Amino acid sequence: MSSLSTSVSKFILIASAASVSTINAQPISNDLFQAEQWGLQAKNTSTCAERPEVDSSNSTVTYTCDSITDPSVSDVDINAPEGWAAYSPALNLSQQEVVIALIDTGIDYTHPDLAAKIWMNPGEATGVDVNNNGVDDGCEDNIDGDNNGYLNDCHGVNTLVNRVHSNGALNPAAGDPIDDTVGHGTNMAGVMIAQANNLSSQYHGGIVGVAGWEPNIKIATCKAGQMETDVFPYIPNVAIPAAKEKAITECTRYFYNLKQAGINVVVINSSGGMSQHINVHNLMYPLVATPYLLNTPEMYMLIDLLESAGIMVVASAGNNSWSIDQVTHERAYFPASFTNKNVISVAGINNQGELWSGSSYGRWSVDLAAPGQDILSTVPTVPYFDASNSDFIVTHGTSQSAAYVSGAVALIRANASTSNLDAAAVRRLLLSSGKPLPALADKTVSGSMLRLADNNGSGALTCNDQIFRRRQSPAANSMIALPGEVIKLEVESYNCAEISTESQINVTVSPGNSLISLYDNGQGDDETAADGVYSGSWTVPYGEFEYLLSGNFDTVKGSIDELLIQASLIEDNTDNTDWIGKWWPSIYRSGFYGNNYRYATNKDPEKIFTWSPTVQQAGYYRVYARWPDSNNFATNALFRIHAQSDVDGSTVITESAQDQTSAGDQWNNLGLYWFSAGTKTIQLSNLHADGTVVADAIQLVPEQTP
Repeated sequence: MSSLSTSVSKFILIASAASVSTINAQPISNDLFQAEQWGLQAKNTSTCAERPEVDSSNSTVTYTCDSITDPSVSDVDINAPEGWAAYSPALNLSQQEVVIALIDTGIDYTHPDLAAKIWMNPGEATGVDVNNNGVDDGCEDNIDGDNNGYLNDCHGVNTLVNRVHSNGALNPAAGDPIDDTVGHGTNMAGVMIAQANNLSSQYHGGIVGVAGWEPNIKIATCKAGQMETDVFPYIPNVAIPAAKEKAITECTRYFYNLKQAGINVVVINSSGGMSQHINVHNLMYPLVATPYLLNTPEMYMLIDLLESAGIMVVASAGNNSWSIDQVTHERAYFPASFTNKNVISVAGINNQGELWSGSSYGRWSVDLAAPGQDILSTVPTVPYFDASNSDFIVTHGTSQSAAYVSGAVALIRANASTSNLDAAAVRRLLLSSGKPLPALADKTVSGSMLRLADNNGSGALTCNDQIFRRRQSPAANSMIALPGEVIKLEVESYNCAEISTESQINVTVSPGNSLISLYDNGQGDDETAADGVYSGSWTVPYGEFEYLLSGNFDTVKGSIDELLIQASLIEDNTDNTDWIGKWWPSIYRSGFYGNNYRYATNKDPEKIFTWSPTVQQAGYYRVYARWPDSNNFATNALFRIHAQSDVDGSTVITESAQDQTSAGDQWNNLGLYWFSAGTKTIQLSNLHADGTVVADAIQLVPEQTP
C-alpha cells in the first residue's frame, strides 16, 4: 500500500536449502527462531544469546537478534500457542481453503518458509509438471486459463507493469507478483503465514506465522508498491516505498473478482496507506502528490463493494506518531480511516505493553493494536538493502501489526466455531476479545491488543461472555453544539461476535435529568436493525451554558461515559484574538479560563484586546466575560460589543464597564445583543481604567427571540 509502514532494525542471516514441508497439527513448533518471535509468545528471558551455531546438511546457520529487547512486562503477546491449541479446522476447509489477499510489493513465493503457503489459482493450474522444473505447467503455458485478462496469474498479479503489450498480447509480467529488493510484502507474509514446524535436514526452519499451522490457509498477492521518488512534489528525489491509487484500485478489483469467481478471499491485508501529510523520519510533513492519495471516490466505492462481498480489510494506522481521528483532516490515514464495518485499523505496540513510539493512533478510528516493534519475519531470498543471502530480518511498523491481525482473521474464518462469521461479526469479535492495556484506553476504540486465546473467556478463538460497550458518536468527549442543533448518539454494544441483547440504552442529560433512549431496531435514528449499534438523537435546548450527557457504561474505561456539550461560543484569549499595546500573559491569579490570561496596565496610550468569535447563525446572543479572582484589578474595565441592529443590520457598538475586582472565576453578563452571521468583534480597553485590566475569555450564548 502507499507509504508502506515498516522500518528496518536488524538482519538475521541464515544459509538455507530447498524446503521440504511437513505440517504438524500440534502447536509445538521446531522453527529455529520462534523463541525470538515475542509477539507470538512473550518470553521473560531471551534465549537468543544462548543459542550455539547450528550445523545441518553441511550448512552453518549464523544469526543475531540483539536488537530484540527482553520484555520486562510479561504476557504482552497474542497467545499464539494457546490459539493454535484452541483452533479446530472447519469441515469444508480442504474443499474451500481460506485465502489472505495481500496488496503490497509482492511476495517471494520461492522463500522456503512461504512456498507451501502460497495460493495457487485453480483457474490457471493444470496439476501437472511435465518438464519437472517444480512449477505447475499452467503457470508457464502462456495461456490465460481463467480468462480474467492476466496471463498465468497463478499466485496473484503485478499492477506495476502494463497488463497488455502495445501489440495487444497479454504481458506475462503482469501475472507474476514476485517481490524484489523492497521486500515489504514478503516481510508481511512471514508474519501472517510462515510455515510452521518445517525444520528438516533440507531446511533449517526459520519462523512461524500466525496462520502458519493450517495447511488450508493460503496467501495471494497483488504487487502494487515499489520505491517511488515523486511522492512529495515539493521535495523531489526522496525515495520511499509507496503505491499509487490506480495500482491499489486495480488490486482491489482483482481480489473482488476472485471472490465473485468462488475463491474464498476473506481478508485483504493493507499494510500501509496514505494521508495528505506524512511524517518522514520526524523531520518533515510534506504534502503528498495526488496520485498517492487514497480518499478518492473510487476507493470509497471499492470499500463499499468489499463490504457487500464480505471481504475484510485490515489496515495499518500508519507510522506517523499522531492521531488519525480527524477524517477530514490532513492527518487522516486511508484506508484505516474508512468507517465501513469490514475495515479493521491497527496500531502497533512494543513488548512493554506501550504504544510503539512510531505508531499512529486514534480513540475513534483505530480499532485495536498488535505487536509492531522488533518483529522478526521473512525477506526475499534476493539482496535486501545492504544484506546478502538474508532470509529473515527484524523490523518495526504498524505494517507488522496489521499482518498479525490479518493472520488472526484468517484463523477465525478457518476455525470450526467461527468460520460462519461475516465481516462485521469478526470485527465485533476482535473488539470484544482482546487483552486490555492501559496505554491503549484513549488510543484505540477497543483499548486492547489482539489476543488469539486466553483462559479467562477472552481471546478471539475462546471468547465467552466478553462485553464491549463504547460510544462512537459524537467522536469527542466535549464539543460545542448551540441550542437547536441535533446531536446524534451512537453506542456500540457487543458480546464477543454477537450483538447486545439490550432493548435500549439510556443516556441522562444534566441539568434536568431527562433521558435519551438509544435503540438498535432500524427505526428513526438507527440505520440498521440488530447490528449492535444503538442510536438516538437529542436537540440542544436553550437556557444553559453546558449539558452533561452520561449513563452509558464504557467497558474500556470501566466507568460511566460522559459527553460535555457546550451550548455556547467561547473564545479564550489564546483563540481568535489580537491586541494593540502590551498585554502580558500570566497565570498568577487563580480562576482563569483555559491555560492563562492576559493583562494590561492602565497607563496611556490606550491598549485594546480583541476577540473575534464566528457566529454561524444570525440571532440574539447573550454575551458573557470572565476574569480571574482578585481584588487588585480595575473596577471600570471597558468592554465594547460590536453588534448589529436586528432591523437594518447596521453596526451598533455598546460599551459596558465591568468591575473586575469582584465576580472573578465566573461568567459575567454583558447584555443581550443581535449578531448577524460571520466574524464578530468584542473588545476590552484600558481607557480611563483605575487599575489593571484583564482579558481572559468571552462567551456568546444563543437565546430565543425576546
